[in-house]
Amino acid sequence: MVQTDEIRVLLVNDDPGSRFALHTILTDLDAAIETAASGEEALMLLLKKEFAVIILDVKMTGLDGFETARLIRQRPRTKYTPIIFLTSHRATDLDRATGYELGAVDYLFMPVAPEVLKSKVQVFIDLARTNQRRERSDADLETTNRQLQQQLEQVMRLNETLRAEIVACKQAGEYFPGGRKLMPVANGAAPVEEGAQGREIERLIAQHAGDFVSLLDAAGAWVYASPSYHAAFGKAIREGSYFDIVHADDREPLRDAFRQLVRDGTNARLHYRVLVPERGERHLESEASVIPDAAGKVAQVVMVSRDITDRKEMEAYILHQSFHDTLTGLPNRLLLEDRMRQATANLGRQHAPVAVLFIDLDRFKDINDTLGHASGDRLLQEVAERLGRCVREGDTVARLSGDEFVVLLAGLHDVQDAALVANKIVRTVAEPCLIGGRELRVSPSIGIAIFPDDGQNMEELLRNADTAMYHAKQEGRGRYSFFAARMNEAADQRLAVGSALQRAIQEGEFVLYYQPKISAVDGELRGFEALIRWPQPDGEWMSPGTFIPIAEETGRIEPIGKWALHEAARQIKQWIEAGATCCPIAVNVSARQFHQASLMRDIQTALQRTGIPPGLLEAELTESAVMADPAKTIQALHQIRDLGVSISVDDFGTGYSSLAYLKRFPLDKLKVDAAFVRDIATDPDDAAIVSAIITLAHSLNLTVIAEGVETADQMAFLIEHGCDEMQGHYFSKPVPSEEALEMLKRGRFNLH
Repeated sequence: MVQTDEIRVLLVNDDPGSRFALHTILTDLDAAIETAASGEEALMLLLKKEFAVIILDVKMTGLDGFETARLIRQRPRTKYTPIIFLTSHRATDLDRATGYELGAVDYLFMPVAPEVLKSKVQVFIDLARTNQRRERSDADLETTNRQLQQQLEQVMRLNETLRAEIVACKQAGEYFPGGRKLMPVANGAAPVEEGAQGREIERLIAQHAGDFVSLLDAAGAWVYASPSYHAAFGKAIREGSYFDIVHADDREPLRDAFRQLVRDGTNARLHYRVLVPERGERHLESEASVIPDAAGKVAQVVMVSRDITDRKEMEAYILHQSFHDTLTGLPNRLLLEDRMRQATANLGRQHAPVAVLFIDLDRFKDINDTLGHASGDRLLQEVAERLGRCVREGDTVARLSGDEFVVLLAGLHDVQDAALVANKIVRTVAEPCLIGGRELRVSPSIGIAIFPDDGQNMEELLRNADTAMYHAKQEGRGRYSFFAARMNEAADQRLAVGSALQRAIQEGEFVLYYQPKISAVDGELRGFEALIRWPQPDGEWMSPGTFIPIAEETGRIEPIGKWALHEAARQIKQWIEAGATCCPIAVNVSARQFHQASLMRDIQTALQRTGIPPGLLEAELTESAVMADPAKTIQALHQIRDLGVSISVDDFGTGYSSLAYLKRFPLDKLKVDAAFVRDIATDPDDAAIVSAIITLAHSLNLTVIAEGVETADQMAFLIEHGCDEMQGHYFSKPVPSEEALEMLKRGRFNLH
């Protein structure tokens, strides 16, 4: 049974596999991990138990994550329970804004690195445990002080009785048994009798040996100090007043508080620092209780104190963690929001522009997927350090999530100052990074929004800076762009396409078209490239150049790529059943898909379900994808080849292939990029490049395919220089499966 003081973490996810995986990641944390399979189940658990943090899936059937969070926030008991949103899909700006409006402390994406998730959850486990200790400590200290005050009052009453008896004995000329000795406690302080009162004080001190116990007069001078005080402060206890051991910055505030409780006759809880010899600065928490004399005037004050330095340090750590990114140490969204409020509030007084720079690292996801999260994390730390070197001391560099950073520039002399900083960031971040023995390069795309022209609050400024950042990417990446109102139209379209893509995946709206590849020797049909197309409800077709980049940005390219593999295999089977002599279909495999462990399983499943010969399926990869991590690429390519599937490298010549690796890759074909083919009949440089690629490929026993052939002159050049196959509109545009079947039956194209 879970103890009442046990820390609990609630994991809410409607996918059993994800729920199990996340539970496994968190199981070694010092907390009870409880799970819920729906928002409704989570709400029922929250009625019965308290949790340190809730990890909440966004996309769930029934109550989704946002609606569940909204209901959680409506209940006073859970209004401030931390929520970490988790999603398998890249969040849109609207998604993130909604999440943070609901009080999310973080927004993570699946698959999440285990150490990242554990470190973020551990922060809130530590915070909950600290709060528990503080509550117990507060209760114990209050009880101890109350008991001690009552007992000391009894001692004082006993002392008055003893004094009266002594006086009576002397007046009667009688001997008072037991005698007395004086116990000096501090210079100038009234002596404390060692008789009944002394023994009672010793008993009380033994009972509260873990605390600092002191008895002070109304001026703060020492009357009694427990052994723990003497052990900690030595001779400082024998000189002066209690305030002499207090930190100089806290001395007067404590003296004022002490005077007030003496004047008002009230008790108080005090927090202050003391200077302990050889240990330095320590934090004390004291319960101060007044003891009145017979006339009702405060005569003495008893202080029961505890060293809470460890607790203070933990609170400072938790506070820092709550407002800073755990990976880079930069301010997080919460601290950025606070800094932005301050900066915009000061605008009215300083009349100086405030700029928000939204920074996204180009192609970071390819590096992260290829080399792993550890290399990606080190790269992010390096970028964070470089960003810090590009700004002034008073500026803010924050990390929002993933590879998204924000720079807040306040007090600018001119808007163009933001451009100078952005340009410096582009140059600095683009310099190569040495990570794990590899030289990595990323470039930043930056969007700039200016307060108040481009937004009146943080959400508007971030949204518009994000929009400008996407515009910079579209202009060529590795650059900056100022926000303009017209950009919102493109941003709205991007959001709409992102949402529509998810629907298209679920409802099977995509279709494959097929472009033939022709032998340069005799015009024989050698194969097809499968190209994805997306028909729209209005009868139009959305250009792949529009939706493919958005699919890559939002993480939806993987399910689309998986669908294309299965659809191509299904189509091959259908053509075979129609009696056609089939030829291979090349399916484009994205860099992200290539570096996922699931790719092999997807290919195997497609082959097993259709029963087609593996040689009729071809995996087409970009040059940049295979060169991202050559060592891993070799292993992955061999696994694909072992299935009997052939491999081609697309867009060859646009990247930076290492010939040493290229000859080790188990490849079948090289495709010359259309950018070189376009001007081969008129541009000597392009002609030389294409000729060199053909020679290189043949030396490696690879088949050469030229893309983008659109004219007879291009075809003639390629035939003359020994190109093996050609593809382009000169022969055929991409066609639906019915027309492709007719090409299969015809079998040959005219080269003259």
